This record gives sequence, structure tokens and C-alpha cells, in this order.
Amino acid sequence: MSPGTKTAGPTGRRRDLDSNEFRDIIGRFATGVTVITTEHESRLYGTTASAVSSLSLEPPMLLVCLNKSSTTGQAIAAGGRFAVNILSEGQVDAAMRFAGKGDKFAGVPVARGYAGQPLLEEALASLECRVVEEVTGGTHSVFLAEVEHATGRQGAPLAYFRGQFGRLELKQDDDAYRDIRARIMSRELPASEPLSLDAIAERFDVPRGSAYHALTKLSGEGLVVRTADGLFVVTPVTVESVSEALAARLAIELGVAASTVGNLSTEQLEEFRAAVHATRPPAGDEFDVDQNIEQWTRFRRYFVGLVGSAALTDLHRRVNTAAMMLTRISSQAEGHRPAADAGYRSLVQLLAAYEAGDMAAAISVIHEHIDDVLIFAREYIEDAGGEA
Repeated sequence: MSPGTKTAGPTGRRRDLDSNEFRDIIGRFATGVTVITTEHESRLYGTTASAVSSLSLEPPMLLVCLNKSSTTGQAIAAGGRFAVNILSEGQVDAAMRFAGKGDKFAGVPVARGYAGQPLLEEALASLECRVVEEVTGGTHSVFLAEVEHATGRQGAPLAYFRGQFGRLELKQDDDAYRDIRARIMSRELPASEPLSLDAIAERFDVPRGSAYHALTKLSGEGLVVRTADGLFVVTPVTVESVSEALAARLAIELGVAASTVGNLSTEQLEEFRAAVHATRPPAGDEFDVDQNIEQWTRFRRYFVGLVGSAALTDLHRRVNTAAMMLTRISSQAEGHRPAADAGYRSLVQLLAAYEAGDMAAAISVIHEHIDDVLIFAREYIEDAGGEA
């Protein structure tokens, strides 16, 4: 028998479903996690909520349910405006903080939205809403609200299931993303060839939803663009795109050096030496281009990670995408082995600068390495006819 709001007792009589039974059953329904925020009479209010859903696309509307005893709900009823902050998978602390009592906003980065409502800066997305109608449903106030403005960023959502916070394990989507990304980087999927979502899903033998997830992430990285007619095109590598990427990478790496030269512990310097030596190209026929590229990728991730900011590491990866694409495309070029040797020598020089605590030397090495990559990029792309 399907679950419902009534169940049959031993005598066949129907009885009411009690709150504990309902809580147990509905807890099996996984939801996202949001923090509802508002401001009323110069005071900030916020509460964690999972009873949020989309209601309409035209106009864009949300439905939000809050307990009548909620001070946040009472402030929304009085002021008529609020924001829905969709939490990312790393924001368990925020979910628990806003589910409790006390000063919930202490130490929490807050921005002001389009209409002045408080927004959680680190949220996965924020939707700014105006109450259109308020109705009552049992113990809760139900707000029907029009979404006036919305912003979002890349990431995975925080989930709520059986009374616990967690993350969604979307291995199929992640595998599709990695596979499509690798084929774009190697130009197995050529630039400037418009492809439909269905064509890409079929070409890579992945579900349509996984393909869309991958292409959305790749669009955020600048690897693909979506045309006005809904097709996806791999972004070509040009001198301009590589130059812009290298300029951004230079700024980040110089900032890392400024923060870390002379500030590493003995143990950290040992780790630095090991990371540098791991990029040393093996002699003779043992040299493997793909392995060398992977070693350099790991070193860059390690180097930028010295600052201790996951956001900066992610930004470095994204701005370096064009240069990495060029590296993959040109990986079979005859000059790759000499370039790998030269790159290793530059890292040895960088290591020496760190060991000596010499900021000027570290800056010089970083500048010279970026300049060498740019020279190679210009020569390779020009030989390829202006783009790769």
C-alpha cells in the first residue's frame, strides 16, 4: 500500500498519521539547504530552511515555508522582502549556525543585494525576492514570492537527508566532465565545430544530463561557449587568449611568492624540494609527455596552495586553462622535451630563491618562465595559422 496521510489500523479503521511518522517518512526526501535572510528596522534576520521550491518561471517565483514562531518569518511578513541563499557543500557550519540561536551573522561575510537585502557572500547562489502573497499552512507561514534578482557561481550544493547534512555524490557527472575536458584539451574535440547537446552526449556515450553538467562547468572555465541557437563550440586558442591567461597567472604566482618567500618552515621547504624534483624529466626514451604535463599541473597546484586558499587555487587553474590547452595541443611537438628541461631548470632556480629567502630572485624566475611560455605560444600559434 502506498504511503499516505492515513493508514489502516488492525481493525481496518483509518487513523491520522502522527507527526513522528510523518517526520520519519519525509526525511527520506533529499533536499537542498538554504539560509533565508532579511533585514527589518535595521536588524538582520536569518534562518536555515529546506522547505523552498520553485513555483513559476513566468514570472520567476519561489515558495518558502517558515514556522510561524520564526522571527525571520515574522520580519519577512512585516518587510515584504527576503533573500534565499543556496548553500554549497562546504557550508555545513553556516547551515548549523543559522539553524540555531544567538548572533548568527557574527563573522559571516555579508553583501548587499539589488534591493538592499543581506546576502551570504560564500553561498552557491542567492535569489532576492519580493513577497506577493502570504498564506497559512498548519504551523507554517507560506510565502509566495517573485524573484527580482539572482546570482550564482560554480560548485556543488549542500544536501539534507534523514536529518543530516551532506554532499551529493555525482560520480557519473564528474566522470563525464573529466572525459570531455580531457578531449577538449587534447583537441580530440576540435575548436569552432558547433555541436548540439545530444550530439556531444552521443559522441562521448554519456547521459544527456551528465553532458549538460559537464558543458556548464566547461563554459565557466572558458573552454566552450554556447551559441545563440543553443549549440556548443570549443573555444579556439589564440595568442590573445594565452597572453591574457598568462598575465593573470603571473599576477597570482607573484602574489604567492610575495606571501611565502622567507615564510616557509623547514618542513615546508622539504616539501617544496620534493615537489620540484618530482617534475624532473627522466632521461632518454623514458620521457613521457603526458606524465610530464601532469607533474607540472601537480606542482602548480601545490605552489599556489602554499597560500592556503582553495579559491585562489581554483582561480589559478581556471585562468591557466588557455595555456594548458596549448600545452596539450602542442605536446607532440619536437620542442617539448627541451621545453620540459628548461621548465625544470626554472623550478630549480625558484627553489634556490626560496631556500635563500630571496624575493627578488623568485620574482625574476617567475617572470622569465612566463615570458618563455608566451614566446613559445606565439611561435606555435602563428605556425598553426593564428589559432589552435
